[in-house]
Amino acid sequence: MAAPTYNIIPAGVLDSSHATDSIIVTGWVLDQRVDPDKFREAWKTLITAWPILIARLRRDRKTKRWEYHVPVEPSIDGSFATLNIAGPIRDHYKYAEPTDSIRVTVKENPHHLFFPEAPRDVASLLKRDAPMVHLHITNFDDGSLIGLYTPHILCDGHGVANIVRALTTILAGGPPPAPLDHTDPFLPYNANEAKVPAPYGWRALSLIETIWVYVRAFWEWAFDNNVENRDVYFPASEVKRIKAEAMQDIREEYGEKTELYVSSSDAILAYCLKLKHPPTSSSAPLNVFYTANLRKLITLPEPFLHNSVCMVITPTLPVSALSKMTLGALALHIRRTLETQTTPGAIETWVRWRLQNAHRKKLFFDPWRGEWDVVTNWREMKLVNTDFSSGLFDEPKAKARSVRCLYMWGNGIQPIPLRNWIGIWADDPSGGMWTSGFFPKRIWEDKRGFGAYIQK
Repeated sequence: MAAPTYNIIPAGVLDSSHATDSIIVTGWVLDQRVDPDKFREAWKTLITAWPILIARLRRDRKTKRWEYHVPVEPSIDGSFATLNIAGPIRDHYKYAEPTDSIRVTVKENPHHLFFPEAPRDVASLLKRDAPMVHLHITNFDDGSLIGLYTPHILCDGHGVANIVRALTTILAGGPPPAPLDHTDPFLPYNANEAKVPAPYGWRALSLIETIWVYVRAFWEWAFDNNVENRDVYFPASEVKRIKAEAMQDIREEYGEKTELYVSSSDAILAYCLKLKHPPTSSSAPLNVFYTANLRKLITLPEPFLHNSVCMVITPTLPVSALSKMTLGALALHIRRTLETQTTPGAIETWVRWRLQNAHRKKLFFDPWRGEWDVVTNWREMKLVNTDFSSGLFDEPKAKARSVRCLYMWGNGIQPIPLRNWIGIWADDPSGGMWTSGFFPKRIWEDKRGFGAYIQK
């Protein structure tokens, strides 16, 4: 009997409970050319240490269980590719640049430059003999693009950061990472037990509610489907001003000696929410979905690659309330949500309820008339600070050089396009902050909100 070609690892219970049809694509625009051969050798070392990166994603026909089919003998074939294009980067890709004022720009998503050879959706990934994770280098005359492609069922943004850190450590001459422990740390939360109460804001939909959601989705697709992905850049001076305004609002309400605090991310998010929801008479209930990193909240194996985020929901407010609240009050609304819904008890309830209802449709807002926003904070991962300098071409007698990230790119690929999504994306080396969003064009161009920052 022939030896098995693959070792089968079941996807984790949390991994397979959401985002199974999504692919995360991440990219760096660098100001110097990198050596593809160095990256190829480093990638070989990494996939040998973590062969799950080149596993084939599969789903068992009978049980419908998601699986990673890991090759017994790791091979780089199909997981690494390079491309050389003559001319400067900006002849082919006009990425956004920092500005002296808040600026909204339409975001280019050049998938053909960041991952030209990877499958374009999870359905194709399931059918093809293709590794799950792809690393791609595109070299131009004046710099490079580095693209990393990862299916969400394998990992989240924190997992992406772990992959990149391991790669750059190897590039710099360091050791490969320790082997991954594939024991599922969330399996104990999935034990059969009495019905777990829903965490705040969440509901497992009834048949009627599910029908409402599909009717609403059809209406949006038919009449409000002109969704655009745009960048919103905040220069350092504006980040400082907005944070200071939020803190001053809090001091005015709670006293100069208050210990209440909001972060720059809280303040910028509150500012974006106010731009998205300008003055209105609508009393529709609004909830904001915010991802919180479980790596900071519970004990997980180290290193840990897989999904580990908790989805907290802000207490319901009428949409009309946002424009009437001070910036500080709204930022504090966000901060208190994170603090109260990430206690040990709240986290355990959320994980258990999520897994108990893994196969039911779940929603965090009123299925018919509720307004909603989804927020992802990648800023804390500091991906823009990734040091790829050890991957530069060798130059005899050259002084030590460092490569600079000019722009941090990212996108998500899924059957249903993103909508009502805000990304607190990255800090710019100049001290500014990059955010991004997927909203209908009418929202982007509303002069009472984001439209005020569009330069014609």
